Formats: sequence, structure tokens, C-alpha cells
Amino acid sequence: MIILIVTSYCCAANKIVSVITLPDYEPFGSLAQGDTHVVKVPPGEDSQLFEGFAWDVVRESFHSMGYTIELWVVPWARALTYIDSGRVDLIFPVSISAERLKIYRYSKEHVNSVFYRLYILKSQPIEWQSLEALRGMTIAQMRGFNYGERWALLKSVEKYDVGEIIQGFEMLMSKRVEGFVGYEGVWDTVLQQHKLDKDIIKLPMFDSNKEYLAASLGNPMGRKLLKQFDLGKKRILENGKLKEIQRKWSKVLSENGTDDFSQ
Repeated sequence: MIILIVTSYCCAANKIVSVITLPDYEPFGSLAQGDTHVVKVPPGEDSQLFEGFAWDVVRESFHSMGYTIELWVVPWARALTYIDSGRVDLIFPVSISAERLKIYRYSKEHVNSVFYRLYILKSQPIEWQSLEALRGMTIAQMRGFNYGERWALLKSVEKYDVGEIIQGFEMLMSKRVEGFVGYEGVWDTVLQQHKLDKDIIKLPMFDSNKEYLAASLGNPMGRKLLKQFDLGKKRILENGKLKEIQRKWSKVLSENGTDDFSQ
């Protein structure tokens, strides 16, 4: 019996999955201080510095399957480098695109949903009908972010890459760009934090996506770990834990329309 107990403990201790995400993606994930954070989070525990709806879903799903999570939080460009090099197992939250399907495999269960909108100066309104209304304009976009196929195929605008959300808004305020394409909810939070929400408005949603966990196609454990997440998410749906997470974040998510609560 003692041998069985020790063996079971060792097996549980070896169930570790490393996941990586970005520090400034509130309400889906945000770091209280700095822009890097690495911590091991065993079942029943949490990070003291990182929180968010997507993190709660990922954490509870893997914990329900008995996994300890090695959480990495770094700037997004570095996160992509780490997942591509095999330094970590999984990255989240990531939407699906044709280009990404060439290098990543995805979970079947999604982590969260996002809506894409264009942010502009209130003093410089645009007659909005579709993305074609932006013809000839310079529009800021976050480097490495996916905005859906419609945006990817749009060739009639000049797309200017920025490394931080606030940088895009600063360029908009200084009129160096005529718009900033963003994720509703995430962008709204930054606007409010920097007290820019009276000067900048958002146009109607032009596309949306669900975001997932992803693994590099070159990771031999990727398929198994993604399946474990899928099973874990179904488990927390069945046991009511997912509903608890949704209630916890319902105010900020429902106000910004950043996830559907019909699950």
C-alpha cells in the first residue's frame, strides 16, 4: 500500500505543463507589476501577481486533471519566440489564422472570445460602413496580433505596427495615425486606465474570434496536453466551476461584450 501511495504521488508530481501568456491583456490576463513573471502553480493554488478570466479557465481546467502549471508571463513577442523554440509547452490566448495553422495546433475548447473594433479620435469621425471606409489611411495595429481574415486581407490601408496598446493610443492622440485597430474590452481597459476614453471612440465591430490554447507543431507533447485541457474544461463545465469563473468576471466581460456566457 505504501508503495502504491508513493507511486501515485510521484506520478501526480510529474504532471507539469508549462504555459505562457502576456502581461497586459486585461480582463483576460494581467500582471500586477512588471512585465515578466514565472511561477509554479500546483492544484488548488494561484499566482499572487497574475489574474484574469482566461487564466482562471486555463488554470482550473488543468488543475482538474491533476496538473501543476508552470506559468510564464512575458511580453507577447517574446512569448511567441519561446513557444516557437520549444521553451514552453503551450501559449494562450491565441486565435486561429491561416498563417498560424502552419506552425501551431490548437485546443478544441476555446478559452475566451474577442471582438475587433477600430478606435478613432472623437474629434475626427469616420463615416463607417465597412473596412473599405479606411482606404488610404494609416492604421496602427499591435505587432503579432490577429484581427481576423477580413483585416488580414485588407490592402487598401497602411498598417503601422506598435509594441504596446498605449503606444497605439498615443500615436492616435498625436494624429500620427488615423485609427487603431483593437480588441474590445482589452483596449477599453487601457483607455480607462489612461483617462483617454473621453477623447477616443470605437466604431462598430467588424469581426470576432474565439481564442484558444496552442502548441507548436514541433512539440511532441503538444497534442496530448491540448487534449488534457479540452477534457479539463469539459470537467469544470460539468462540475460548475466554469460558471463560478464566469460569474466572477461577469461585470467586466458582459459590459464589454468580450465573451459569451451561454456555455
